[in-house]
Amino acid sequence: MKKSYGGVVINQDAEVLLREPKDHYDGYAWTFAKGEPSPGESVQESALREVLEETGVTARIVAEIPGVFRGSTSENKYFIMLPIEDTKEFDQKETQSVKWTTQGEAEELISKTTNPVGRIRDLKVLKAAFKLRERQKATRSKLE
Repeated sequence: MKKSYGGVVINQDAEVLLREPKDHYDGYAWTFAKGEPSPGESVQESALREVLEETGVTARIVAEIPGVFRGSTSENKYFIMLPIEDTKEFDQKETQSVKWTTQGEAEELISKTTNPVGRIRDLKVLKAAFKLRERQKATRSKLE
């Protein structure tokens, strides 16, 4: 099975970045940026490049989301990322729009995906990302 890497970009206001695939490719209404690595590229470099290409957002990795999330055609690894810059320029052959949403709005939008394997995977990724984010915040506040 192919391997893909991607990012869940969450800003300081706890909004998550979603992308709407061009023509709702493979039944995806809204999803996270991800893709296969280019030759010689690390897992992290691949995830950061895919986020930039598919959303127009330059980001930095904060943490690896535990686990491997299986899709229809690939095993996927995701990272929580913080946005650095929104270039507002994304690959329009792959993405028709991007949107910042709350966690609840993201659940609603992802739930519109008609590909059942992809929908379940993306909802798991969203939940795991916010769970990890909350654990990190709790750890930081204990250290302060």
